[in-house]
Amino acid sequence: MSPYNDLSKNTLRSLFKDISSLNILVIGDLILDNYIWGSVNRISPEAPVPVIQVKTKENRLGGAGNVAANLASLGSKVTLAGICGDDNYKNVLSELCNHCNIKPLIQEIPNRQTTLKSRVIAQHQQLIRIDNESCEPIQDTTATVFYKKIVGDSEQYDGVIISDYNKGLLTVNLTSDILKHFSGRPVIVDPKSNDFSKYHGATTLKPNRKEFASAIRHPDLKDDEVGEYAKKLVSDLELEGLVITLGDQGVFVLDNNHKSLTVPTKAREVFDVSGAGDTFIATFLAGLILTDNWFTAAKAANLASGVVVAKIGTATVTIDEIFTNYEL
Repeated sequence: MSPYNDLSKNTLRSLFKDISSLNILVIGDLILDNYIWGSVNRISPEAPVPVIQVKTKENRLGGAGNVAANLASLGSKVTLAGICGDDNYKNVLSELCNHCNIKPLIQEIPNRQTTLKSRVIAQHQQLIRIDNESCEPIQDTTATVFYKKIVGDSEQYDGVIISDYNKGLLTVNLTSDILKHFSGRPVIVDPKSNDFSKYHGATTLKPNRKEFASAIRHPDLKDDEVGEYAKKLVSDLELEGLVITLGDQGVFVLDNNHKSLTVPTKAREVFDVSGAGDTFIATFLAGLILTDNWFTAAKAANLASGVVVAKIGTATVTIDEIFTNYEL
């Protein structure tokens, strides 16, 4: 039986259509994804490596930017708050935000490098990725300015996503201040830090299985142990619930009533999983705000991320694509 049988098509259609009524704040590490698309027809005579004949180059919003782009693609109003270096990439990030209909709150930091990930892709395969970045924690004075920028007009937001890629923005103190300020509204964290204690008081976290096992210091985590450790983490961090993505095994959800459910993956052809977690967390928050039902939100998010994995590179999804792919 399909895990979506208990949700009517009308329910899902209404949920996705109502996303346009939301206004979401995304806070996190900004990443500029640079794609170099080409073809390979020969091996280099200089070394046993392929020679790429470049056809096109493209920049996309990555990291927290991809979360924001997914929300905007689904029709939500979005504000994206993050930092970049003084390396002339602020304009590129701002232009990408404007193109995606995202309001940018980008703070340029002197003597810092914007996180830039360059991927070379040929014949639908990623051949190499080159990273340029600065990951040292931001200074307290920088954090203070950034905090004032994001809370100045904060009453407009229906919910918040904290997208922590461990690139130095979300220090312990800044994260704590953000969570305290937005307490009472849904705040979901995508955690990359091994110390989950910095997220104390969030509504929920959305680690993947590896991140969760690392955080609880239980690398050999078995399937039947996930629920037990999830409840302990929720209690320790005073969360409302927990969402753990399990790859091809689906998504484990522990809701705010201490009930759990594993939502199976909606089987699709997979080309690229990069960014699928961003799509999931964006749709999950929207679904949670609109329905106040963790399982419904997770099922809707599973549908959205199932479309994205069939695309190459960091990608977004539209409501029309979801409706078409799942005949809603």
